[in-house]
Amino acid sequence: MTHPHANLPHHIYVNVDNRFLGPNMPAGVTAGIWHGVYAREAQVLMCHVFLESGANWSGLPLHALSFTNDFSFTAESLMPWGAMGTDTVVWSANYLLGLACEVHAPIKAKGRHTGLVVDWVDGFSRYPQEHKPLNLIMLDSGQFALLPNNYLTYKDAHFVREEATHNMKYYRRGETVYWEKA
Repeated sequence: MTHPHANLPHHIYVNVDNRFLGPNMPAGVTAGIWHGVYAREAQVLMCHVFLESGANWSGLPLHALSFTNDFSFTAESLMPWGAMGTDTVVWSANYLLGLACEVHAPIKAKGRHTGLVVDWVDGFSRYPQEHKPLNLIMLDSGQFALLPNNYLTYKDAHFVREEATHNMKYYRRGETVYWEKA
């Protein structure tokens, strides 16, 4: 049994671009509370948002949400990898919550980690080279990006050392699957 819907461990206040709420909506934004997600394989992550009108809207794409009124980045820029299955998991990465980060691909931007990571339990998760948990980043522009680890670096004045960053050029993803010995 798959679970395409998942609750966010904590809600996020957002603005919804009115263009996604109907062709006759006035220009502008509608305030909302983002509380869940929905995934279909290879699609942009869809969002469940409780709107200030009292409506609960399901199926808003990630690029329809912003903490500000900026909606300038495209879906492909904000989520370069489509959903990797239909059994969706969202978990809290408490350490990452609020850490400043720099996005290196597919766009150049700065932002902060929301503390949320989206992942899927499916065929991709069996193979380390294919498994990509995606970090939910609130960009400084206000839009949200869902990006794999290798598209980001973090700032932590208490731990990250500038002289250690040169080692990143040697990093390679792991492709070995470790199983317990029988």
